[in-house]
Amino acid sequence: MIQARTIQVRSAVAGACLLVTTWLAVYSCTSLQAGSIDTAYPFPDTEKYQPKPISETQTLIVNGGRSLVGKQTLVVNGVVYPNDCTGLVRAAYAFASIDLAYRFNRYDGNGVSRIYETLRDQGQLYAVRFPAPADLLFWDGTWDANGNGKADDELTHVGVVLSVEADGSIQYLHFHYRLGPTIERMNLIKPDDVSIEADGPVNAIVRMRGAPGISMGNAAQLFRVFGKGYRLPPP
Repeated sequence: MIQARTIQVRSAVAGACLLVTTWLAVYSCTSLQAGSIDTAYPFPDTEKYQPKPISETQTLIVNGGRSLVGKQTLVVNGVVYPNDCTGLVRAAYAFASIDLAYRFNRYDGNGVSRIYETLRDQGQLYAVRFPAPADLLFWDGTWDANGNGKADDELTHVGVVLSVEADGSIQYLHFHYRLGPTIERMNLIKPDDVSIEADGPVNAIVRMRGAPGISMGNAAQLFRVFGKGYRLPPP
């Protein structure tokens, strides 16, 4: 069943990824609900945590991604990747010799939308509450990419899932505009949980301060869909 959101997404985005990850003491009383805004990828009605062994490819992506945390320059196997969210996920996947950009010339839009469309055309997008390590994670509405003052921006940010816990906690790698590659958390079981634990918020804020929207917009609330980039066929 697809849960409602307060964000309406109307147009495709052009531009780079930018977001502020900051924690505030005061939140809006109106909450967003987690759920796939792609009608083709609804959450399962029922879902249980069922961890499965991950492949060598997934392990390379996860371990390689962790090694990029805090790096000022993204270099993997001699290739320099852009210092943005798309560059970071491409660099993480490069540890497994996977080129997420190999079909970029087939699509229009920013890097996030091109990766999304690549996975969509290969049937590798899906929405669950317990993703797999190395899954790509897409968000909408993290900032006003088209500059129209409305919360209508699609595919504004991308990250990589690093781990998933039985309580729904998802640890992910993404590019923070100030800190660079960093690791934060979200929980699709508890999308409105604003508590802060010893290792940070249960749901990190991913919407840029001042961007349109009635809520700060955490990672679970602005979640769009996951993608299994490690299952892409070779070029």
